[in-house]
Amino acid sequence: RREEVAHLIKKCNDFGAGGVSVAIGELADGLKVNLDLVPKKYAGLDGTELAISESQERMAVVVDPKDVDQMLAYAKEENLEAVVVAEVTQSPRLVLTWRGKEIVNLSRAFLDTNGAHQETAVRVNMPTKADAFAGITDTRDVKAAWTNVLSDLNVCSQKGLVEMFDSSIGAGTVTMPYGGKYQLSPIQTMVAKLPVQKGSCDTVTMMSYGYDPYLSSWSPYHGAVYAVIHSVAKIAAAGGDVSKIRFTFQEYFERLGEVPERWGKPMAALLGAYEAQMGLGLPSIGGKDSMSGSFNEIDVPPTLVSFAVDVAKSSTMVTTELKGADHDLILVTIPTDDAQLPKYEEVMSVYGKLYEDIKAGKVLSSFAVGYGGLLEAAAKMAFGNKIGVKLSGISKDKLAEKLYGAILLEVPKGTTLACGGSKVGETVAEAALSYEDAGALSSISMEDAIAAWTGKLEKVFATRSAGSQEDLTDQIYKADEIYICNKKNAQPKVFIPVFPGTNC
Repeated sequence: RREEVAHLIKKCNDFGAGGVSVAIGELADGLKVNLDLVPKKYAGLDGTELAISESQERMAVVVDPKDVDQMLAYAKEENLEAVVVAEVTQSPRLVLTWRGKEIVNLSRAFLDTNGAHQETAVRVNMPTKADAFAGITDTRDVKAAWTNVLSDLNVCSQKGLVEMFDSSIGAGTVTMPYGGKYQLSPIQTMVAKLPVQKGSCDTVTMMSYGYDPYLSSWSPYHGAVYAVIHSVAKIAAAGGDVSKIRFTFQEYFERLGEVPERWGKPMAALLGAYEAQMGLGLPSIGGKDSMSGSFNEIDVPPTLVSFAVDVAKSSTMVTTELKGADHDLILVTIPTDDAQLPKYEEVMSVYGKLYEDIKAGKVLSSFAVGYGGLLEAAAKMAFGNKIGVKLSGISKDKLAEKLYGAILLEVPKGTTLACGGSKVGETVAEAALSYEDAGALSSISMEDAIAAWTGKLEKVFATRSAGSQEDLTDQIYKADEIYICNKKNAQPKVFIPVFPGTNC
């Protein structure tokens, strides 16, 4: 039925900014829209309000007149409200009627001019030659570097915040927000099965994002490019086919006014995002922008967040937590040019080969390297099952480098990968994070690393119960440990998880 519905729909558009006039008005050159037929949440809206009112949860679709009844029947089966509100006409004009009168009757040729002509001066500043991809901390003392990276606000645990939301709604979740026995390895890509009324389904939707505010502040162009690349790398690491990816961008910039340098920031970011799309051969199909990020003298950093969406099979999904000791850690990187920009065709080739390796069952776990470099990636992979890692074969100054586009893989020892890569370490039974250089070993215990990672935001987004220092994830909930407290002074009824050794 989904295929049949897709076959019936000729064009479609969502009701975003602009409402009816945009969502329907963009679908054909000639249209006659009856605003009286448009479903309303609120009574009393006049024709103008109906024409421009936003309604994010609605979709306008074009179908052949002979298919209208069938389309409406399908919508009814899904308990969706659907009505015919417009017809496509031969005359190239947009006509809106309300209460039997024409309130808009405009030539399509006029609409295509975008109304009044506007222009402004734009000046794009060249970024400095400073290495914006360098590590976020000094790595000469590896133990201290690991602690610094894990406690950085851009890397530290947000588990207390994440668990305020129920990720299991709909029972379609494939990868929970945190994986492993101890639920401490964060996922990088949302994966959920498509809902079906009967039977089972192994088709999943995937979504990831990419953005670095510091990189974007240095160069909005590079920031946008690597926002796209990082979002794609996360899909590749999770087992998705990157050739099917579509993007949606979230853009947020300072108030532009008439300052050419301010206009240069979104200009550079959009050019970077455009180049990345063209280079990868993957399009953006949506987005949202705002140019109001200023308050007094404070401006938001140049912001273009890339969200990558994909469709895949649950059988190819790979999670982030390490699966066992005595495995190889392989770093797969992407080629770049002298301007620190990706070589796009080669990037797609690397990710395509990785997908084949994943389908062949060669990859046990994976993590797209990002803001905190290898130190972040290796630690977060280790936390879920508290399996140790020993990094080696890579220089200290590369440990915290922002290797956007690179992916760290766990594979069985001696595995040969089609995607290439170089060995940068191995998994070990000892619950510790270590780095070996010229025979010297620097290490941090697993518990100290987890403490550094979780401690930063614990007071803000708590993960521990009141009066207890034990992690909630370490508790095993059993039926005889869940009690109902319904005392006279407890209104309404309160359900309290009771831990061993505590009082209710």
